[in-house]
Amino acid sequence: MDAGQPTILTVGDETISFTVERTARRKTVALSFGADGLRVLAPCDVPDADILPIIRRKLPWILEKKARFEETGTLHGRHEFVNGESFRYLGRHYRLMIQPDDSIVSTQVSLKGAYFIAPVTAGLSPELTRLSVRSGLKRWYRKQAQAKLPERVGIYSAKLGIAPPKLLIREQEKRWASCDKAGAIRFNWLLIMAPLDLIDYVVAHELCHLQELNHSARFWRLLETIMPDFQAKRQELTESGGDFYF
Repeated sequence: MDAGQPTILTVGDETISFTVERTARRKTVALSFGADGLRVLAPCDVPDADILPIIRRKLPWILEKKARFEETGTLHGRHEFVNGESFRYLGRHYRLMIQPDDSIVSTQVSLKGAYFIAPVTAGLSPELTRLSVRSGLKRWYRKQAQAKLPERVGIYSAKLGIAPPKLLIREQEKRWASCDKAGAIRFNWLLIMAPLDLIDYVVAHELCHLQELNHSARFWRLLETIMPDFQAKRQELTESGGDFYF
């Protein structure tokens, strides 16, 4: 396999094009899927013969991403905001229960047991009901992010021996988080849908950027001191991040 050159893999009626990119920073093979197809990140010392078996083991995930992208033009799932639909919080699935109520002015979502309870003004059209539920869920998620993320930042700031930085909860299209030279970290509220260990990876990653602004070897060594298994978490976030979508 030539680095950066597409390789074609045929599985039944499916054709999968992928490129292999090698880097000395990686210790394991990671897969990601985007508009350009399948991308394989591999350590420099992994032989080509070891890469195809890894791709074959991940075929169900690859084919799911490929089918979703071909159908919708996006890797993200689409929520309809209807009764019984599944939404994630800290990695777990909860069902949506919409409750029409004449006394409701705006939808204030709550989490009870296995359900997101969404009271909605009775008599709204289906489209207005969906918009009301979406708005209510978004407010609920942002509130949880504002409560949970400072807690996780405090834990990993202590591991690094630094003061917790200023946090901002934002809606970012292409990033889970970002930091600036002034020392503030902006987190995407969608991150609160992910399992706690993946949230911790993003938190630790951004905190390390306060000391090392680029992805130098020093940055990855620093991250490894507070999260020895960051490679596995990084790969899992790459593979499943499209599921944490609104």
